[in-house]
Amino acid sequence: MFALDKKHLASALTVAFSALMLPDLIRLPAVYAIPSAIYLFLFNFCVMYAACQLQKVTYILIPPIFFISALASYFRGTYRVKIDRELIFLLLETNRGEAGEIITSKVVLFGIAALLVALIFGFLLKHAKGKFQLKPLAITLLFVVPTTVFLGKFKKDPQVRLIRPAVATKRVLPYCIFNAFGQFSKFHVQNIIKGKPVDSAKLESVAITPTEPLTVITIIGESARADRFQINGYQRETTPLLNKENNLVNFGAIKSFSAYTRLSVPAMITPATLARPETTMTSFLGVFKKHGFKTTWLSANDRTDSHNTPTTNAIGDIDQKLFRNRFCKVSYGQFYDEMLLPPLKKVLESTSSSQAITIHTRGSHASYNARYTKEFAKFTPDDYEQGVYSDGLENAYDNSILATDSFIVSVINLVRDKNAVVIYSSDHGESLGEDGRFMHGNPAIKEQREVPFLVWFSDTYAKLYPHTVTALRKQQGAHLSHDVFFPWTVNLGGILLPNSSQPVLLSSSPMQAHLTEQ
Repeated sequence: MFALDKKHLASALTVAFSALMLPDLIRLPAVYAIPSAIYLFLFNFCVMYAACQLQKVTYILIPPIFFISALASYFRGTYRVKIDRELIFLLLETNRGEAGEIITSKVVLFGIAALLVALIFGFLLKHAKGKFQLKPLAITLLFVVPTTVFLGKFKKDPQVRLIRPAVATKRVLPYCIFNAFGQFSKFHVQNIIKGKPVDSAKLESVAITPTEPLTVITIIGESARADRFQINGYQRETTPLLNKENNLVNFGAIKSFSAYTRLSVPAMITPATLARPETTMTSFLGVFKKHGFKTTWLSANDRTDSHNTPTTNAIGDIDQKLFRNRFCKVSYGQFYDEMLLPPLKKVLESTSSSQAITIHTRGSHASYNARYTKEFAKFTPDDYEQGVYSDGLENAYDNSILATDSFIVSVINLVRDKNAVVIYSSDHGESLGEDGRFMHGNPAIKEQREVPFLVWFSDTYAKLYPHTVTALRKQQGAHLSHDVFFPWTVNLGGILLPNSSQPVLLSSSPMQAHLTEQ
């Protein structure tokens, strides 16, 4: 039977695992890439040489580790995503429809090739021969140990930081996967200990006595970049309908909480801040419910009974929750945001009292050309390959913004004759090939954090709440973030938060004569 010497097999494994870091190494200047590659190779050799000595265990462990690492390398190299705990959460919470739009034929072929290599390594490990030799390991360790200590001691040095992306355990495959799973487990345990979020109704709040029912609608977009909205100065006509709205207050680009939906949305709808983004309370819908509003969560996403996500946990105890798979029978790929309009209309017609409605849309989530119908295919061609920059990618994304423009104004049209306010912002932005990056998931990247924020109000609202409209307009041009989303939404609903640590839109002082303590 064919069998490799353990030393030679360790070298082969070292080459294979080191090759997974090529996408990261080639982005470094040569002066940093070469020493990084040498260090990485020797570090991996130490690990793989030890693995070959423990072949009775590692012949089972190495194949799945290599397979997972290879897939991680592909996605990191293609989309430049971070391998961290949030990515693990994302994988666990992604539905079949979302996964189907990302897993292309290239991914499948790469996965098959990686699986074959992994199985070959497993076979070779099981049948490897040779005695343990201390000399090659000792020589390698003489270089690796002091280098590792040096990199750790001077990790904040600018020059060392240029090397560290290729050698730090949070970046290097497969070690970053273990680090991510460790952080994932720690965070999961902390959440279990922390328990359910506190009901936001317990916040001290004061409501203005309305003269007629008020409708507050918040629209949470998905992956929408502020700089792709024509209303923010983009050259293409992506917001032709919003451009015509007179009662629209546009705040341009604001900073999102995160570059992940699962972090950003819960923080947006709760009293979190950029400084303290933890979700400790439920959504603002709880505050509205406390003050007599009928509350509804309307989502383009699915709700499963098997588990809760941070968003579903943060919604809280409200009057009704309408998820896509509960009100619509079409598949994930055939669903468009405009299909949220009929159930929204039913909700609006279901009561004559005040309402607070949050709509969580699909927006510009990849695949972009699957987010709109043919009538919005204004910019063509709009076919593109995932992870590859092209005009088609740009066109498809801009078409998705055009569809978002139509959806927002369609919502406005449903409440135009009411006492109503509509608030829109996106959970995060999106990379479209800048520096080889695609999609989202990296909070350090500017275009993934700068999102649109705008508020529309009806003529009736402007007459009944002139002080609120004035306060709103005064904030135009200010540098804002998602810190304002929770308090401003509550304030725009005629409710004050006297002791809020967030940047409120309204203070209680100018309106004491109109207030009723509740």
